[in-house]
Amino acid sequence: MPDVQSWHVPRMIVAWLVAAVVGVLVTVLVSDDARFAWLALAVGLSTLVTFGLQLGTAQQAGFITRTSFSVAGSVVIIAVIDVVGLLVR
Repeated sequence: MPDVQSWHVPRMIVAWLVAAVVGVLVTVLVSDDARFAWLALAVGLSTLVTFGLQLGTAQQAGFITRTSFSVAGSVVIIAVIDVVGLLVR
């Protein structure tokens, strides 16, 4: 099991916060017709942020695992925000 430092947890949290902010903005500001396209853009943006943050570590060990956890977390966060937004409307 890798140590906590190799996971770079703060970098994953930053990527998840970006996903949460963009997800909330899309849910609040975009109409129902265009929401799916904008949510796909939000996932893409959070994926790019994840890659940038993880490449910035310059640590090869565990890159795929860290990136996949971060992207999966971003997708789940955006999906939960969208579902809550649909239930509130």
